[in-house]
This record gives sequence, structure tokens and C-alpha cells, in this order.
Amino acid sequence: MLTHLIIRNFAIIEHLEIPFKSGFTVLTGETGAGKSIIIDALNLLLGGRALTDVIRTDEESAVVEGIFAPGEIQLKRINAMLDERGIEALDDQFMVRRIVSRSGRNKVFVNGSLTTVSTLAELAQGLVDISGQHEHYSLLEPERHVDILDDFAELEELNVRMQVAYGRVSKVRSELARIKKNIRERANRIDYLRFQISEIESVQLTPGEDQEIEDELGVLRHAEKIQDAGRKALYLGYEAEHSATQQISEAVGVLNKIAHYDERMGGFAGQLEEIQIALEEVSRDMVSHVMNIDADPGRLNRLIERHEVIKRLKRKHGESIEEILAHASRMRDELDELEGAEERGEHLAQELVEAEYEAYKIARHLSRARREAARLLEQCVEQELTDLNMARTRFIVSFAPDELPHEEQFLSDEEGNNVSGLELGPKGFDQIEFLISPNLGEEPKPLAKIASGGELSRIMLVMKSALMDRDSVDTYIFDEVDTGIGGSTADMVGLKIQKTAQDHQVLCITHLPQIASRSDRHYMVEKLLVDGRTQSTIRPLDEQERVEEIARMLGGARVTSTTIEAAREMITSRVRLA
Repeated sequence: MLTHLIIRNFAIIEHLEIPFKSGFTVLTGETGAGKSIIIDALNLLLGGRALTDVIRTDEESAVVEGIFAPGEIQLKRINAMLDERGIEALDDQFMVRRIVSRSGRNKVFVNGSLTTVSTLAELAQGLVDISGQHEHYSLLEPERHVDILDDFAELEELNVRMQVAYGRVSKVRSELARIKKNIRERANRIDYLRFQISEIESVQLTPGEDQEIEDELGVLRHAEKIQDAGRKALYLGYEAEHSATQQISEAVGVLNKIAHYDERMGGFAGQLEEIQIALEEVSRDMVSHVMNIDADPGRLNRLIERHEVIKRLKRKHGESIEEILAHASRMRDELDELEGAEERGEHLAQELVEAEYEAYKIARHLSRARREAARLLEQCVEQELTDLNMARTRFIVSFAPDELPHEEQFLSDEEGNNVSGLELGPKGFDQIEFLISPNLGEEPKPLAKIASGGELSRIMLVMKSALMDRDSVDTYIFDEVDTGIGGSTADMVGLKIQKTAQDHQVLCITHLPQIASRSDRHYMVEKLLVDGRTQSTIRPLDEQERVEEIARMLGGARVTSTTIEAAREMITSRVRLA
């Protein structure tokens, strides 16, 4: 549950610190006092979108902090996720801090560690369920009804199986459609690939060949200069009358003659002998190299032509021979796939039949579970609506198709086309819509056509009540969901919320005294003028202040002794739950 909420510089809130406890807590105050702003701030702690317009005027940032004490199931889930992300897990708490900055450098902290909004949203999932004053309009959207029924029926595992099965169907369908898309386009592509591959293969490239050609071209283009330089170097080093080799030899002889007078001179002679040997080896190698240089113009022209061919291939297929060969390999793979498209298409068609059949079987299983749950939901909703003064209202969960199809309907025709007439999707084939008939004798119709705002509020509350017993959410927040109801109906709504607070923490924003009087704790939200600026504040009410606030809600601006007495009676005589 939520234990602490701290808000700074958020909208018209300068600084609020609110401790929360288990049970039923109500927040009341005049319209515009800032009650829903508190819920907006709390939504940031759940990973909601942060906009700079929430920052208080003349401030650079807004800060929202919260401390949660999750239940055992949620705490185990959160701590496991924190461990995966390298964030320290606390013993029994989950701490969140959001900073919204005008500069756009928004920050998210979880247990003191910097993280992302998406991570926060994943961690906070299931901690709090917020029902806003306009949320009941989601009941007017039939596409949402299947999710509501699945939540009631606890079909998460079956839905996952359905999504996986449909994912396989969708993948095979896409690949099959791609193969069948354009036969002429495929034929043109095959011709193109064959030509490109043939062009590369005809050259018979070998890795590194381009560099070898460039090196040899550098030699052949300057063969005469290289040979002249080589001959001159040989002449000076080895062949001339006073060549370097001869002069070193004479120097060795001179040093050896005096070596018995000075040992170091003998050492120098030895070093010069090594140089002489090295020079002779270099000369022999140089002779061999110079003699092997081929100044053949034909060879030069052939290498230039091949070099140009390789350059042309590089411009089309890659910057190196290795890249050209790799591109050729990829084109061969594509060519094999295109040339085997017809055979692949036949295989995929059969695979699609099998994938669809398996998916339809899971969808049928899912549909059967939904239909069983729908009967229970209808009974539950109608009973709850009876308690809310809608005793004659019929609530129907409508299915299309009307009847659960047989497995034989999932078989495809000889061409592999499904003939069931059922449109398969990631949630199966069911089209579900909630219908009601508020009065006896009337045909059930969609909620959007006949339900009033007050009826929608009551139906939405009933839905919440039906789902509350089946999930692990710790905290429920009702933000003026009592719109359009009053009198004894409002009292019954208050009773149902009070019952919910036995197993969940409940925070409720309301304008109805029938609901506020049933709370365990009562906070007053007020809008004050402080130093010329509007501020929203919140404070807990003691027993006398609570009586006065309930009286204000009963009698409006004019509070009398009669409304005071009525408020006191409403609080003291409210139904206490065991």
C-alpha cells in the first residue's frame, strides 16, 4: 500500500507531505481545490507521462516522492525485478522519486538509484489501480470489453498461449504473402541476381588479389628505374674496383694485424666481417630480384585490365574483394530462396493450415472459458446492480459468433484457405460487447446507446467490485467515480467501497457525504491565498472538523445546526463492517 506521498512545486501545490494508512481514506474539498492534482502527482510515481506544464509558476522543477509497502506477492515480484536491474531491494518498502524539470532533464529514482520511466512503469504495475471520474466512458468502447471479461475470468495464461499461436500464424502469413506478392517482380529479381553473380564468378577473384596486383603494378610501371637503381647499388656495393665490400675487407685486414696489441681492435674487425657477410648476402638477393623483374608490356597491360575489372566490381559490390565475395554469397542465398519460392510457398501453405488450426483450437478453448465466465459475470453484475437500485436491469455479455464453433469448422479447403468465417486475432476470434436493458420488456442494447452517466458510474463500480476479489492490487483510488448518483444509491456505493477497504487500501475523492461518512480517515483539501499566490493544502480532520465538513457537503455553503446534527448522525450511525 501507499504509506507516504510528498509533493513539491506541482501545479498549485507548493509542498505537501501526506501519510496514508490502510483502510478507507477519503479526500474532500471544494471543486478546484486540488484534489485531482494529488492523483495526477501520484500517477507520476506509477510511470505516468511527465509534462513541464505541471511545474509551479516561477519554479524550475517539480518533485513527487512516494513510499510503498507492497503486499507479499507484489514485493516478491518487485524485488526480483530490482535484482535483475542491479537496484538495491529494501526489506519491505519500495521508494520512488520523480523530478520534472523545465530543462527537460527529468529524472527517475527507485530506492535511490537512477533509472528510466519505462522501468518504473514495469515495477509499479499492479501497485495502484486508479479509477478516474471519466473512466466509465471506457465501457462505451466494445474493444475494451474482452479485456474486462478476461480479467474477471483470470485468463492471462490462456491469453499468452493465444498470442504466441497467433504470432506464428501472422509470421507464416506474412512470409507466404511476400512470396506470392508479384511473380513478375520475382522473375526480374532472379534474372538480375543471376547476372550479378555470373559477373563476379567469371572474374574468379581470390582474397587479397587486389593488393597483390597493385604491388606488382607499382613494380612493372617503374621496371627500368628499379633495374637501373639495383645495378648501380650492386656496382657500388660489390662490383666496383673500390666497392664497399672490398674496402670493408681491407679494413678487416688492417685491424687483424694489430689485434694482438689491442683486443678491442680485434672485436671491431669481427663486427666488420659480419657487415661484410651481410653486404654480400644483400648483393646476392638484389641480383636475383633485379634479374626477375619482368618489364614485359603484355604482362603490364593484362594486370592493368584486371585491376580495372576489380575496381568496377568494387564500385558495385563492395570496397574489397572480401566484401564482393560476401555480397555474392548473399545474392546466391537470395537466388536459392527465390528459385525455391514455389516449393517454399507450398510448404508455407501447409504450415499455415497447421498453425491456424492450432491457433483456432486455442481460441476455441479461450472462447469456451470466456462464455463460462460471462454467465458468472452477468449474475454478479445484476446482483450488484440490484443493490444499487437497478434491480430490473439485465446485463448481457454478447458474443459473436453466437455459438461456440466446432473444431471441424477450422479445417481449410483444398487450397489451404480457412473457410470458418471466423476472423482470428491475438485475442482469439471472439467479438464481445456488454449490453444492458434497464427496463423490463426492452431488448438489451449497447451501453453507448441507452446508459446514462449515472448508470455508467454504477456499472463501472460494479465491474471494479467484481474484479477486486481476483487480483493482487494493494491500493485502489476512486477519483469522483460517484458522478451522477445520490441518495440511497450513493449510500450503497459507499458501503461497497467500505467493504473493499477490508482487503485493500482505498483512497477516494468524493463530493458525496454518504460516501465520505463511511471512511476511516478524512482529509480536507483546500485552496488558500498565501503571500499573493494560490496554494493547495491538505490536512487531516479531527472528529469535530469531520462533522463540519460532512455538514458542508450536506447543506452547501450554509451550515446550520440541523445539518451539523444530521452529519453527526450520518457518521455515528453508518454501517460498521465485521
